[in-house]
Amino acid sequence: MLTGWRDFDDAFRAIDLLQQQMDRAYDFWGGAAQPEQSLADTLRRRILPSERWRRRALTAWPPTNVYETKEAFVVKAEVPGLAEGDISVSVEDEALVLRGERKSEVPEGHKVHLRERGSVAFTRKFPLPVRVDVNAVTAALNDGVLTITLPKAKEALPRQITVKAS
Repeated sequence: MLTGWRDFDDAFRAIDLLQQQMDRAYDFWGGAAQPEQSLADTLRRRILPSERWRRRALTAWPPTNVYETKEAFVVKAEVPGLAEGDISVSVEDEALVLRGERKSEVPEGHKVHLRERGSVAFTRKFPLPVRVDVNAVTAALNDGVLTITLPKAKEALPRQITVKAS
């Protein structure tokens, strides 16, 4: 069976596209540029920083980690510059919901020269895999980190069953 050059061109084009996507993903996550690069790679990397900032702007805010222990879920969210009154925590429809707003106001009589910290209004919803005891949920804000502890409901906790010989 003969294979035409067009088949090879399509395959190489697909491989090149995959390589470009992998380069973008690697560069987005902080990868370093390789010393030997083609002109196309150099030009693409010059374009990428603006793409990288645009993608980072689309990532969820606040950055959050969720941990599970035997008895509870622990949620840690970075919320620098927010006070207790700026954040709302609730459990709705078997999900944890975080809402809040960080305002960036210019004090009266001041002129803005650089503004990198803008206003942010956010809502994040985290589905909970098991029922939690909503009456025992706690939230604490310390040094810009919001820590929420969601104890699992008693029926969701693992039970030890004793085996009896008959």
